[in-house]
Amino acid sequence: MRTPKLLSAGSASINMTPMIDVVFLLIIFFLVSSHLAKQENQVELALPTAASALDDPATRETLTVNVLPDGQWQIAGVNLDQPSISAKLRQRVMQTGEPLRLRIRTDRQVPYSRIEPLLREAAEAGIGDIVFSVYQERGQ
Repeated sequence: MRTPKLLSAGSASINMTPMIDVVFLLIIFFLVSSHLAKQENQVELALPTAASALDDPATRETLTVNVLPDGQWQIAGVNLDQPSISAKLRQRVMQTGEPLRLRIRTDRQVPYSRIEPLLREAAEAGIGDIVFSVYQERGQ
């Protein structure tokens, strides 16, 4: 097999600039997405305690809703009212195309009357897998 004269002279090369650009864009994407994923669990809440708890491996698509001490609902740091959260739940169910898990992080002082509408909206959106974040009591 004969090599072209350009290769034997050493003047042919591969332009690496597009590949480096793509690698940098991927790095930025993963940094931003990991930051947003951590943001949901950084809201300071006094979670309720439970006598027993299970570790959540979170192998499925999970949407986290924070219920603040004043009863306000929050997804991804944005406060939402009942119509907005209903639309958001339905949108996420349609986007994923597979069963969605809803994780509720609530302050222990929030009355059930602020959580019940959220559970109803989740059921109406077709979400049946709902988990609550809790602290496990020590000594268990």
